[in-house]
Order: sequence, then C-alpha cells, then structure tokens
Amino acid sequence: MALVAPTVVAPGEPFALNVAVLDEHGYPSVEFSGKVRIRGEFTHSPLIEMPFRKGRPALARAEGLVVPSVGLFRFEGTLGGEAWHSNPVCCRRGPGLRVAWGDPHVHTILSACHAEGARSLNFCYAAARYMSGLDWVSAADHVSNGRCDFSKWREQMAACQAHDDPPDFVTLPSYEASLKGGAGGDTNPYFRRPPEMFIDEYEAGNARTLCEKLGERVGRENFFVVPHHTTRTGKHGEIPDEVYPGEALMPVIEIHSKWGTSEHRGNANPLHQVHPGPSYAVDLLNRGLKLGFIAGTDSHATMPSATGIEPGHIDRLPGLTAALVPELSRDAVFDALRSRRCYAASRERVYLDVSVGGTPMGQTAAWPDRAKPRTIQVAAAAQSDIVAVEVVRNGETIHRHPAGAWQAALLFDDEVSLDGLWLESEHLGCFAYTYVRVTCASGARAWSSPVWLLKAP
Repeated sequence: MALVAPTVVAPGEPFALNVAVLDEHGYPSVEFSGKVRIRGEFTHSPLIEMPFRKGRPALARAEGLVVPSVGLFRFEGTLGGEAWHSNPVCCRRGPGLRVAWGDPHVHTILSACHAEGARSLNFCYAAARYMSGLDWVSAADHVSNGRCDFSKWREQMAACQAHDDPPDFVTLPSYEASLKGGAGGDTNPYFRRPPEMFIDEYEAGNARTLCEKLGERVGRENFFVVPHHTTRTGKHGEIPDEVYPGEALMPVIEIHSKWGTSEHRGNANPLHQVHPGPSYAVDLLNRGLKLGFIAGTDSHATMPSATGIEPGHIDRLPGLTAALVPELSRDAVFDALRSRRCYAASRERVYLDVSVGGTPMGQTAAWPDRAKPRTIQVAAAAQSDIVAVEVVRNGETIHRHPAGAWQAALLFDDEVSLDGLWLESEHLGCFAYTYVRVTCASGARAWSSPVWLLKAP
C-alpha cells in the first residue's frame, strides 16, 4: 500500500491523501476488492474508509483533510492485518517554502531504449500525477545516437506542455544528452520553456560545448544541465575542469537512481559496473565543483518514483527529488533546482531540514572566524524508522546519531578549526562543505544538498 500526503501543510489548511493498493511489481492492483482503513488521529476525520472494486486500478484520494495543530504526523493504513504508514506531514505556521516532490528522470517509449518495457508519454505524466502522487516530473528521453528527430522532439515537448497544470501538477522540459566518458558522461539538460530543438554533442562535444550551444539557443538563464550515474563504466562523469561549465549551468548532480548510488566509493548501493576513476559525487565536491543533490528513477519502464518491471541492471530503489518552492509552478521548481534549494531521497519521501552555522542546505557562506564551531541543525522524519542521521564533512562522516524512531532531531557542534580543513580549488578558492545523510529501516536514504563555507579574506 502507498499513502501519499503533502510533506508540508499549515494548521487548518485542507489537503488530500492519495491511497494506492499495489501489486508485487509496484503497479496499482486491478485484482483487489475490499476496504482500506486509514487512521489519522491528528485530523478532524480520525478514521477514513476507502472502498476498492476488482477490475479497476486500486487508486483513491481522500479530500478535505485538515491538521489542526503544529507538529510532525503520519497516517496509518491497515489491510489484511498489516499496517502501512504515509510519508511524514510537517504542519507549521507561516508562509515559508513547501516541499514539492518530483522525479526528474523518466524514460518513455520515445527513448528507443529497452522499449519492450517502456510506456507512452501520456502514461508517464498520468502515472506521476495520479499513481505516484508527485508534484512534478520530467520525461527525459534520449536524443543521442539517432534516437530523436524534429518530429519526435516536437511530440515530446507538446505532451510536456499539455500536461503542465500548475498549481496542481508541473512538468519540467528535459532530455538526456549522452556524452562520452571524460566529456561529462550522461547529462540531462532542463529548461524553463521547451526549446525549438535539442542539441546533441555526443560525437565530438562535451558538457561545456553542450552548454555553450544551449546558451546561444535559449539563453544561459533558461537552462541547466545535470550529470547522472557519474560512476558508470564507459560513459563516466569525472567532469575534468576543461569540460566543467560552472556552477550556474551545472548546479546539481543526480546522486542516486535505480542504477545505484554515486555518493562515494564503497557506498552500500553502487552501480553494477563502476568506473575506477574519481567520478563519485564526493570526488567532484572535493575538487570544488559546487553541486547540490537530486535523485530520480532513470526508469526505462516509465514508472515515476516507483518500482515497475525494469531491465536487470536497473534494480535499485527509486529516487526522488525534493524541491523547496514558494509555490508549485514550473519556474519555481526550475529555480529551486538551479539554486540548489533541494535534496535527494530514495524510496521514501523523507522530511529533511538542515542548516550549517545558520546557512540552509545548498547555500554558501563566508566563515571569518575559522576556530568558531559550526552548529549543524537537523530535523528529519520518515515513513519507516530512521536508523541514523550522519554528518559528512569534506567527504568524511564526522558524526553519527542513531535515531531508532520515525522522527529525529540533531544539534551537533563541529568544533574542529577550519584552518586544518580547507580544501582548495580554482572554482571556490579555500572552502569546506558539509551535508547530512539519513538512513531508514526500509533501506531508504536521503541526502541534503551541501552547505559550503568559504575562507574569508
């Protein structure tokens, strides 16, 4: 069973809960018949009963729910003597930023890649909105190696525009531009508005030339590119300085997908075949590449944020991206990702709020007093129990907080003087970075975008 509620609501604000009964592959069941009982003791309707009938997809939506007080909450659904929990709901006052969950990387039949399991563009958008309960999605179909032409491109962009429906659902125009190993690897451009035509630099270009040509076509402020599964053998994403397009045009990295996790060498969920060179997210961060974190599915079964029946090498947990937005619109999602106001998760919609020395995740601050401790503040909540909250500084885990419950709060002072910690690069000068990793009992993880502290003059 899947229970999906908004991650952030205000006291007294009506919202909806999406309910799905899933089969063994993660698709909505058409065999189930019966009632699902859902409890939310914190709502004005503490017991909800959702009837389902055999022969129809087991999808339902409970409207008009209200949480009256501030706090962190979960719904609990019961079926056949078993219990399931929703994602956590943070009820708080004030305008603030909301969490918009999306899958930035879904392939459809138009990718011409593992087409035997792929579905249509319409299926991608409908599944994202109504099955997975996502706020936004990107159909990022392949264009390289002759897999796209003008007519197919126009069809892709027309569908993207047709399904964009703010403030209820957002589509983000994108595609996958394959680049060779050492030239940037597999990279996805994302756009504010659909361009007239794509740019493919596979044969002779790299991440920098791709960005230069896209900038000429749509303007530098209207797109950015994202490397993914950078540790893939063959088309690795080491991203040497000569092809790095800069932080404004490459603001984030896809740290996890169904291919595996590219956080650091030795992580628990690597790709099946791993490039031997320094191509993990931590390798790139240590060189001064300023990259926030996102995650997606890279689904070739057209299953946004879900499992589905994938090719054998795409067998890890589905990824999700949390974009912190003032409203649900394409511009807001685009701006959140481009400014690194985002974080990555796998399997669960983990609630995560992180600051380092008062600076929120994804942002940068000068730190003039190098001996002054940096306070890392974390609030986290998950669908399953949180096993640990870990603080990572300059690629090394420096603190581990064992939680053991579905909520966790951490206040940790990093007291080591920055004088012995500075990294140096031509991109950031002297810097240190910190991020937080959350691990859940279900195997789910979340990664906050880093905070960068710069050495003051």
